[in-house]
Amino acid sequence: MRTASQAIAREAVIAEKRGRAAMDPRWSLLIVGLLAVLAVLAMPVQQAAALPIVSATTLPMGVALRDAFVPAAAGAAEPDTAKATCTPEECTTKDDDECGACWQGGVGVLFSTQDRFVVSKGETEERDLYLLAERFDVFGTVDGDVFIWTREARIEGTVTGDLNIGAETVRITGEIEDDLRVGCKDLYIDGTVGGHVLAGCANIYIGEDAVIEGDLILGCGVTELDGEVGGSAAVGTGVFNMEGTINGNAEIRTDGGMNLGPDAHIGGDLRYESPYKVDIDPGAVAGSVRFIPMSPDEDIEEFTEGLSKLKVAWHFLSFLAALIAGTIILALTRSHANRTAEIIRTKPLKSLGIGFIAYICIPIVLLILLLLVITIPLMLVVLLAYLIALYIAKFYVAIWLGNLILRRGGQPDVSPIPGFLLGIVLVYLVTWIPVVGTLIGIVIIFFGLGALLQRKETRLDAAFETPPPAAPGALPNVFPGSAPPKVPPASPHTGVTPPDKTPGA
Repeated sequence: MRTASQAIAREAVIAEKRGRAAMDPRWSLLIVGLLAVLAVLAMPVQQAAALPIVSATTLPMGVALRDAFVPAAAGAAEPDTAKATCTPEECTTKDDDECGACWQGGVGVLFSTQDRFVVSKGETEERDLYLLAERFDVFGTVDGDVFIWTREARIEGTVTGDLNIGAETVRITGEIEDDLRVGCKDLYIDGTVGGHVLAGCANIYIGEDAVIEGDLILGCGVTELDGEVGGSAAVGTGVFNMEGTINGNAEIRTDGGMNLGPDAHIGGDLRYESPYKVDIDPGAVAGSVRFIPMSPDEDIEEFTEGLSKLKVAWHFLSFLAALIAGTIILALTRSHANRTAEIIRTKPLKSLGIGFIAYICIPIVLLILLLLVITIPLMLVVLLAYLIALYIAKFYVAIWLGNLILRRGGQPDVSPIPGFLLGIVLVYLVTWIPVVGTLIGIVIIFFGLGALLQRKETRLDAAFETPPPAAPGALPNVFPGSAPPKVPPASPHTGVTPPDKTPGA
């Protein structure tokens, strides 16, 4: 009797599932659209969850590299108590704690991190400097090259080598005997540079007293050239104003206009690109003048065209990679691929819902595992598995889609590979549609990810099954996901018939 009841209940459950599978397709489309919109809205949450993961994994590496190559960074004194750098002789006579703000290498190199690094007037630093400081002031002489990252730099003395600097503001009124390479917000040159100048800045001002003996290469927003350039000049800028001298050739590219004052002089040829032609005094340029008209939107159009070509190439290469990887994976896991695609066919809405939940919740779980620190190895494993699942999810949707078309054409399901080849082409064609293709691609990931998580190996399928209906007033004896109840074994037959027991005996 109990067996018959269980069979009836099982048939009722199967009929209910079939009824749900035959749901009005308009409701299915509505649910798919709502989940796609929610997924797009959840992207900032995922990015916010990923930011601490990236920061936590890269920051310790950066600190370790800093401590390894700049020992002063690991044991430097507090900013308010930091002292000036020691000389080589002082470093050999002082303790490490007293000389913690610098390190004297065996090749005449100084690594230093401090609030302010100063070379006073009359002093000479006879070594190369590698510095990280809030301010950098040179009133004396640095006999060597300088590599520095600072907020504000002022050079009123002499640097006999190259000056390589990254800063917010740089003022040079002294002398750089070799090359100057700088990236900053504002650059002021009123001194002498014995070599070339390579600069990328927002604003560059080369004063009347400035002398650059080599070439000038600039990329900036606003350029004021009132000094002298001994070599040639190549300038890409928004606005170019010139009252000085360029002894060699000049190549100017500007989208905001060019102005050559009455005292401006170019000793060689001038080639300039600008939105409009400039009236130039015949005596201002010793050589030829060539004007190349430039549309203000030319750069944007070129960039957009290049970006479009890059997107096409990237999409095509992604398709080829998916085609090769998917074929290899499905050839090795044919049975697994067929069963996973069958889950999408028989349980589409369930796959969609589970995939959506996993897509949102797994990054949050990864963040929790990261914050617990001790679970970071587990977090890395889960992250790798999650990324792989996101990539291969579209393969099983492609199988389902391809088999659906092949069945309509009378082709039986023999191997997942033909259906995959047909489906993956359709997937990449549909996802190429602007905006809508992105939403469709996210929904495809939902379907594939949900089907993967419903495999019996994950133990998640039984957790979402509907239990058979119980009799009114009875407590359930089987819960979703639990093992079936154990039946006690029958007692062995001994061959002796138990005596009959009658009431009152």
